[in-house]
Amino acid sequence: MKIFKDPKFQFFSLLLIFFILNFLQSYITLLFEDEAYYYVWSKDLALGYFDHPPMVALWAAFGQLFFEGELGVRLLSSLSFSMMIWLIWEMIDFKEKWNHIFLFFILIISLAFWQVFGFIMTPDTPLLLFTAVFMLAYKRFLNNDSLFNSLFLGFAMAGMLYSKYHGILVIIFVVLSNLKLFKNPRFWLASVFGFVLFVPHLFWQFENGFPSFLYHLKERNKKPYHIGKTLLHFVNMIAIVGITFPVIYSAFFKHKASNLFERSLKYIVYGFFVFFLISTFSSEPQAQWVIVVSIPLVIISFPYLVIQLKARRWLFVLGSIQLVILLSARALFAFPSISPIPLEPHLSTQWVPELYKNTEGRPLIFVNNYSEASLYNFYTGVQTHSYSILKGRKSQYDLLDFEENMQGMNVYSVSKYESDLPEIASRTGRIYYGKAIDNYYTFEKVKCEISGDEIHIVNGLNTIEFTLTNNYKRTIFFDNVDLVGVFQGSKNKILLKVPLNTEKLNPLEANEKKTIRADFYISEMPSSEKMTFRAGLDFYQLMEGFQGNKVKVVIKKN
Repeated sequence: MKIFKDPKFQFFSLLLIFFILNFLQSYITLLFEDEAYYYVWSKDLALGYFDHPPMVALWAAFGQLFFEGELGVRLLSSLSFSMMIWLIWEMIDFKEKWNHIFLFFILIISLAFWQVFGFIMTPDTPLLLFTAVFMLAYKRFLNNDSLFNSLFLGFAMAGMLYSKYHGILVIIFVVLSNLKLFKNPRFWLASVFGFVLFVPHLFWQFENGFPSFLYHLKERNKKPYHIGKTLLHFVNMIAIVGITFPVIYSAFFKHKASNLFERSLKYIVYGFFVFFLISTFSSEPQAQWVIVVSIPLVIISFPYLVIQLKARRWLFVLGSIQLVILLSARALFAFPSISPIPLEPHLSTQWVPELYKNTEGRPLIFVNNYSEASLYNFYTGVQTHSYSILKGRKSQYDLLDFEENMQGMNVYSVSKYESDLPEIASRTGRIYYGKAIDNYYTFEKVKCEISGDEIHIVNGLNTIEFTLTNNYKRTIFFDNVDLVGVFQGSKNKILLKVPLNTEKLNPLEANEKKTIRADFYISEMPSSEKMTFRAGLDFYQLMEGFQGNKVKVVIKKN
């Protein structure tokens, strides 16, 4: 039939096949832990969240209007991935592109990480779509900086920033590729419009004490540098592409930018590579941080592969091999029974039923495990809370009323740290310990603030003062809590914990503050060049939390 030879029919038929494959994968595959965390967000839509901007929660919530379960959480992943492919195709200016549709889809298949982000729900899912929207808007803006195109560009900027903060890097590198944009009033209009659209999220950050910015820029645990982190960044740049990386990167490097748009694509790839190369000196690189460079890689490399027959042949060979590998991996993710090893989505089938049985279906307090608290809630519907401790990190559970909603309940604690407690569940590589807690009562958001920037410590008996502030609208009691002093070194490593001894603490009324004087004894001072001290609360011996501010430790001789 003639219609089968129509290039547009071929293109949209292949796009539909991609969508159906991702749709079915979304339905069959169990949730990843991070997806469950975003599912929890979607149940309480807001203008911001502890870890990321709100787009991923909105994405997950929209799908649940139509479907339940895993498919509901992931629906927009499949839709947005297909839309991104179409937008990329629209941006490719090449006369003969309609004669090479199969080559284009082989190129799409050749990007390994896209096969994951085509169906799972993470902040990178909307980021990829809005990056494609932004690049299309910028391309149109270069051709015609009309009022509509200016506002379209600003909208795309806001869309990227609402998806993930990495979106600001895309904007910065595009601007660096074309500094004349600073002289264009319409670009300033686009920027102001995008900023205005983003203001609600900034206001949310302000109202909540800038939790996301403080976490990512200051509080996030950072590991000491080693050469492996830098090498891992190079591996990540390869991994996002897969085994076709020699062909695709070769095409990218050999193609010379012929206009401002292609120049911006080059800057995005080089910019992300250099920026996250530098970041390896302070943080552990992750492959998804550079995932947006895959869009410029496709747009730049496709025309080159059309012209260069040898490179095209290698792409077909390596792309076909990668297709077999990726389809096999998809099958293993979807069907645990055929997988030789348990993969992340399979693990919940090991521990969730066992934990539900052994805890009698009670609400659960997960110690330093926001992702598994979310996953357990998704698959059982049981109320959960993630109790944040200094050994771990804060999460969305610290911002909303998860803790408050557990007060007075008969719960179980779930921890991987307390090996002296009974074992209540297990999975590959982990054992869960726990205990029943009747009439659960905590106040994790109380503040223990030491005035000044430093304290003086000696070997032997020490005395400190701090202000205990009740931030709750209720009176708090100190029956099941211990005061703990924590010494931390470089990268927030816990060096020493000491009990803080004080007189019996009387109840604190709502919003009341009280100055506390406490003693502690040190027999041997920790050795560290950069050492801080903070006070924390330890409820039910679940370990100390983030209640205290960090102050510098100055060691004095007796």
